Amino acid sequence: MSGCSRRTFNLVACGAAVELWACGTSLKTLTPSGNVVTLSYAEFPQLASPGGSAVVAVSGQFPLAVVRTDDATAVALSATCTHAGCTLEYAPERTQLHCNCHDANFTLDGAVVSGPTVIPLPVYPATPGADAITVDLR
Repeated sequence: MSGCSRRTFNLVACGAAVELWACGTSLKTLTPSGNVVTLSYAEFPQLASPGGSAVVAVSGQFPLAVVRTDDATAVALSATCTHAGCTLEYAPERTQLHCNCHDANFTLDGAVVSGPTVIPLPVYPATPGADAITVDLR
């Protein structure tokens, strides 16, 4: 982070957290076990079938978007816009993540489709199982 002191970064990060709180975000917060976060179908029934999605906060880390793409596959991406740090939403009609702050759009492999950013989203391995999707955050 060239040109960004620790104090500046902390102020920006705290400002983003305050902005999320002020907007009334109600993301469910999950606590990872090691470097893995688990989204159970009992807690997120929409992920049990293709097309379902969830955006969750990961304790001590960042928001995460998980999308069930078919019976055997899911994708997980950072749900933090790489432009201004806003939380992204899944837009199923376009099969993309969308940022309402500045109208940026990202594919499910993290690539930028449109918007002021040119920085892709980090992508994480996601594995659907019998009762949950696990995401490796390493």
